Amino acid sequence: MSFVCICVSAFGQGLVGMIVTKFLSWIETAPVERRAEATSALARAYLHSPLGEMERDAAETALTVLLDDPSPIVREALAYALAASPHAPRQVILTLVQDVEAVAIPVVASSPVLLDSELVDLIAGNSIAIQTAIASRPSISASLSAAMSEVAGSEACRHMLQNPGAQIAIFSLRRLAERFGKEPEMRNAMLALSGLPVDIRQTLIVQLGDALEQLALVQSFVSSDRRTSLVKDACDKATVDLAFCCAHGDELIALVEHLRLSGQLTADILIRGLCMGNVELFVTAMVSLTSLSDKRVRACVTDASEGMVNALCRKAGLSERLAPAILSALLSYQDLSTDLHPSASRARFARLMVDRILSDYNGVADDEMDDLHALLRRFATQIARDEAREMCSKLQLQQIDAA
Repeated sequence: MSFVCICVSAFGQGLVGMIVTKFLSWIETAPVERRAEATSALARAYLHSPLGEMERDAAETALTVLLDDPSPIVREALAYALAASPHAPRQVILTLVQDVEAVAIPVVASSPVLLDSELVDLIAGNSIAIQTAIASRPSISASLSAAMSEVAGSEACRHMLQNPGAQIAIFSLRRLAERFGKEPEMRNAMLALSGLPVDIRQTLIVQLGDALEQLALVQSFVSSDRRTSLVKDACDKATVDLAFCCAHGDELIALVEHLRLSGQLTADILIRGLCMGNVELFVTAMVSLTSLSDKRVRACVTDASEGMVNALCRKAGLSERLAPAILSALLSYQDLSTDLHPSASRARFARLMVDRILSDYNGVADDEMDDLHALLRRFATQIARDEAREMCSKLQLQQIDAA
C-alpha cells in the first residue's frame, strides 16, 4: 500500500495518529522515488485539504520528520511542494533553507514565509547560487536590496537589477556602481535601467576608464603617464557629453555636486564644457563652488567682463590664469549663439569656440605656453576629429539614401 493511499485514507477517516504512525513505519523500507512521491502528496494535503486542528498537527509532524530523510531527493520534493505557500510550517521552511543547495534554492527563491532579516543572514557568506536565488524572488524590498548591494556577488546583484520585482534605492545603485562598475556585464545592466541618475552614470564612466587603463594590452603599448592622460581625457569628454545630453535642472545640479565631492570638478571639465557650449554646466559649477546665487552667477556670465570673471574665479578657488580663457569662451559663446545657423552641429559649434579661444594665445611665445594652452590645443584636435567623423557619417547616409 503506497503512502499516498495511507494519507488519503487517514484524512478521510479522521484517524489522527494513523498518518504519523504508518508514515514512520513505511519510510523505513520504501524506496526513494516512492518516498519523494509520498512527500509531495502529504505536503499538498497539508496545504490544500480541509483538516481539523489535530489532523493538521499530525501532518505537520510528518512533514517535520521528512527533514531527516537521508535522501536529498525526498527533501527536495518537500521543498518544491512547500516553497510558494505562505501557509508552510515555519520550522520546516527554516530548516530547508539550511539544507544542500538543491533543497534550499526553491525555498529561498520564493517562500513568502521567510523574513527579510532571515534572507539577509542567508546572503552573507553563502554561495552564488543561494544569493542568485534570493535576487530572483518575486518581490525584493528596498532593505533587502540594500543588503544585496553591500555583500552579494556581482552575478546575484546583476540578477537583482534585472528583476522587475526588486525595489532598489538610489543609494544602493550608487553602491553597486562603486563595487562592480569595472565589470562589463554589471555596467551594462545598470546602464540599461530607465531613470538611472546621471551621477551614477558618470561613476560608471570613471569605472570604465579605470578598467581600460588596467588592460594588459593597453599597459603593454602605452606608458603609465600616457595611459593616465588618455583615460582622464576620455572620462572628462564623456562627462561633459553626459552633462550636455542627459543632465538638466536638478539632475545637472546632482551631477555637479557629485563631481565636486569626488574631486572631479576640475578646470579641465569647466573649460571643456565651455568649449562645447555648455554654459549651463559652467553656471551650475560656479554656483556650487562659490555659494553665490544662480541669479548672480548668470548675471556675471551674461554681462561677462574681465573684472567679473576674475572675481568669479577667485571666489570659486580657481587659478586666475583661467580667467582669460573663460572670458573668451563666454564672449565667443554669445557671438556664436547669435551668428551661427541653428542647424549647425555641436561639433562645428565647439570647433569654432576653441578656434576663437586659441586665437587669444597666438601671440604667446613657446617658452610661455602653459598647461591651459596645451589643453586647448588638445581639445581642438579632439573636436576636429569628432567633426570629421560626423561629416563622414552624414556623407555615408547621403550615399545610402541616394542608392
